[in-house]
Amino acid sequence: MPLIIFLVLLFAVPLQAHAIINAEDIDLPANTEGVAGKVGLSVNGSSGNTAKVNGEASGRLRWQHGRHTEMAVASYAYGKSRGRRDTNKAFGHLRHRFALDQNWDIEAFGQLQQDEFARLKLRTLLGGGMRWSESDEHWGVHIGLGSFFEREALRGTNAPATRLWRMNSYLSFQYILNDHVRLQNTVYYQPAWKTPADFRLLDDAAMKVSLTDGLALRLSVETAHDSRPPTGIKATDVSYKTALEYAF
Repeated sequence: MPLIIFLVLLFAVPLQAHAIINAEDIDLPANTEGVAGKVGLSVNGSSGNTAKVNGEASGRLRWQHGRHTEMAVASYAYGKSRGRRDTNKAFGHLRHRFALDQNWDIEAFGQLQQDEFARLKLRTLLGGGMRWSESDEHWGVHIGLGSFFEREALRGTNAPATRLWRMNSYLSFQYILNDHVRLQNTVYYQPAWKTPADFRLLDDAAMKVSLTDGLALRLSVETAHDSRPPTGIKATDVSYKTALEYAF
């Protein structure tokens, strides 16, 4: 049954969902005291008739102490095609989580983000909410609901930065097929409170294959949709990634 639910989520969520970052930590061991983390690296390119290179580096660190959990996430992606830069984006995310009981948590978070080719000069946000979790040895699910205040400044415009409140909701699901393969899916939905038609949607689906105790191969499809993107920017981005991850 958990596998069926995952497949429904994976294929039923529209593949038209650059503005949201998946900061969930379903890869890292839950309810484990101390520090855990992982780093990821993806590099690919070509030369000759098509000259292209791009890469992405990411890191995730979590410290659990008693009922408190601190989390830091960072990522940077850069790419060139035929000698011209076509990818340059980065983000950083900090989160604090306090466990009310075995299933319920309160969390607060802050985030910085920039994306040159989505005309995003800087987006900052602060928010918080509630999170419910349930899991066993084969699957795990997390549901979050809250709100955040967002400030967004765009490149190439003299318009002042926009400020607004958004709802933050997400669903994360993980199913462990066997000792080496696990499936993951995370969906975010973030509408503006005053104008719900202004929303962002992200679907991040992945398959992770363990190669050694700490090293894994991650194959993912990330689809992001902004209902009101900046002028000249497409509403939908779809990216396919193959990366190596090392957990510690």
